[in-house]
Amino acid sequence: MPIHDKKLSDSEARKLPVPVSGQALYWCPRNPGFGVRVTPAGARSWILERSVHGKTVRRTLGAATGRGAISFEAAVALKTTVSSELQDGRDRRAERIEEATAARAEGVTFAAALRDYVKTKRRAKDGLPLKARTKADYLAMIEPGHPKKDGAPTLDGALYSLADKSVVQITAATIKDLHRALAPRGERQQTYAMQVLRAVLRHHGVTIADNPLSPTTAGKGRVVLAPSRGKPSPISAERLGAWWRAASAIDTPSAASLRFALLTGCRPGEVAAITVGDCDLRGGRVLLVDTKNRLDHTVMLSTQALALAKAAAKGRVATDPLFGIADAGKTLEAINAAAETRGVSQHKLRHTFASVAEELVSAAVLRAMLNHSAGGDVTLGHYVGKTEAQLRAGWQTVADHIERAP
Repeated sequence: MPIHDKKLSDSEARKLPVPVSGQALYWCPRNPGFGVRVTPAGARSWILERSVHGKTVRRTLGAATGRGAISFEAAVALKTTVSSELQDGRDRRAERIEEATAARAEGVTFAAALRDYVKTKRRAKDGLPLKARTKADYLAMIEPGHPKKDGAPTLDGALYSLADKSVVQITAATIKDLHRALAPRGERQQTYAMQVLRAVLRHHGVTIADNPLSPTTAGKGRVVLAPSRGKPSPISAERLGAWWRAASAIDTPSAASLRFALLTGCRPGEVAAITVGDCDLRGGRVLLVDTKNRLDHTVMLSTQALALAKAAAKGRVATDPLFGIADAGKTLEAINAAAETRGVSQHKLRHTFASVAEELVSAAVLRAMLNHSAGGDVTLGHYVGKTEAQLRAGWQTVADHIERAP
């Protein structure tokens, strides 16, 4: 900490040089931990700095010049008071922030807080906003149920009961009651809703006494969220050939998109988002833009998938969707009925691709084809790289297996 060469005073504070950029700190040689901060705009403030429980803490005591300025003597007296309070565990700055947060939160409904969250939330690691699908999922949680086309009602959103409640009125009991009420919807929806609730409250700095979603709350008072668990449900090996033949017998864009999904392992939303301009039909590639992990992903097309892409792109312009999908759900129902594969959803086609590939290619190739991050695997993440030829061979091996399945 550089020390100023003269004792600080009211007149000395006014004469301190103004920095070109950043801020300059001038510490008093007669009063340790007491100084003046000067900004490029010429603003001057009395400050203190001291160590509290091994951590350096700096606080502003007041303006040294201009409107609302306090004198040198007043600043020194305040420095002694604030320093003692910090040592005793009281932090005026933290109290003011907490009071300001509570004042802003008062009257703000949870619905308004959630809408602000989806609008302003940015990922810490790359600054990217939430994806449109994620925003829609979150916002649906505060919407009331509505009648279906057949008149049957749908359930209210998982967080609808909090929509009109002020965020400062949400208590530990409120959260526990909601957690119990969501149990009939299944563990996955229950956990998802609690995760969103926790994220919104954190985003707005809402503090709840004995918050059951906080890791600092004692175990008996905590709501334990189930860890994320995959539940792969691929088409069985015995019915894979039947499913492929049933899907190949239907000559529609929707059926083609389903076969393309199985051959490539793409997610349903990724297939629907592909445009003709995303396809390099000469090179046999498709670019998936801004995928679930927020990275672009190139799919090397097998000969079977390339044939589907060429047929779908014929007569279309670059901005057109590759597959004109209108009735994928009904088409899938028809395929499942013909193949006797009950309950196969679009996402389970990705499960099937992964399950087939797991037996045919290396773990590194499978991870790359599925566009999965390496997570904590240092070897896969930092040492193992796969060439385009290796990946293309992987997709071709899987496609050949599917096409030849008995």
